[in-house]
Amino acid sequence: MGISIRDLSDLKSSSQSAATAAKGSTSDSAAKASSTGGAASGNAASGNIPSAASVKAAVSAFASDANTVSSSLNNLATATDANTIKSLASTGFTAESDEDSRRSVLAAAAGTAGATPNGKIVQNTPAVLTGLKNIMNNPTPATATKNLATIENAR
Repeated sequence: MGISIRDLSDLKSSSQSAATAAKGSTSDSAAKASSTGGAASGNAASGNIPSAASVKAAVSAFASDANTVSSSLNNLATATDANTIKSLASTGFTAESDEDSRRSVLAAAAGTAGATPNGKIVQNTPAVLTGLKNIMNNPTPATATKNLATIENAR
């Protein structure tokens, strides 16, 4: 997943606080974000504040993706069958990739309060994706072991 549970919790708390503040805001950007269901690609710097509903959905989806990635990584550590290894890596890769769209909503809602956990996610996601892609391309226990070590170092 690329981050610790504490980083996710910090980003979630920052995002929820920002969404609560935005809910009561009368600014054009908050009204626009709310009326469009939030701006998944928007960011606080440009004034696109996601709605509280968008933040809540992003928190839930991000947590689900993070759990899927963790489960895949945990199971890859003991898998020996090439098809199982490839399937686990693929599932983890898809969920890790999906986290980024959720992260952008949370980062937009959190603004500067979420900069540190967001930075860790952005920094570490490529290592996780590369490791999972390597495992998908060569689904052996040895490749999984080698790449899991790299992924864990990034986390």
